[in-house]
Amino acid sequence: MTIRLPVAIAVALLAPIGVATLGVLAVAAGERAGATPFAGLVPRNSAEAAGLGRAAELLRFLKEGQDPRAVYPVRPEILSSAILRATTVEAAMWSRQVEMIKLLERQGAIDGSEERKTLACLAADLKIDDVVEHLAPDGLSGCEPGQALARVTARTSSVEYTR
Repeated sequence: MTIRLPVAIAVALLAPIGVATLGVLAVAAGERAGATPFAGLVPRNSAEAAGLGRAAELLRFLKEGQDPRAVYPVRPEILSSAILRATTVEAAMWSRQVEMIKLLERQGAIDGSEERKTLACLAADLKIDDVVEHLAPDGLSGCEPGQALARVTARTSSVEYTR
């Protein structure tokens, strides 16, 4: 009876270490096979990178030649289940970061007062006040509430998303 007690204590102390080691090995094997369980969503294009607020990846896609004004497919978990197609600049609105908009401006993705107004209207529909103030510093006029968002959403109505 006294010999079994030290063995039971040793097993009780070593079992969690063994289980943790197996868990680490399983994650390592999964990553080696291509799975990235802790990396989160990996953007597939510039619109997804902008929507996720990942500036470095956004810049990489732009340097690879992706057009920030082109419409790209976007997975539903990135922006919204109602938005499956968006331009890079539109998707950046869902990041809710005025810095992403400024970055895209510096990259030449936003030019012209009409484009700024359209994007400011989208920001107003999404209730992103700092982006509205940045894009329309003299005030917002001529926006029909909900119209800019409806225009982006309408692109998705005929699209079926497949994983």
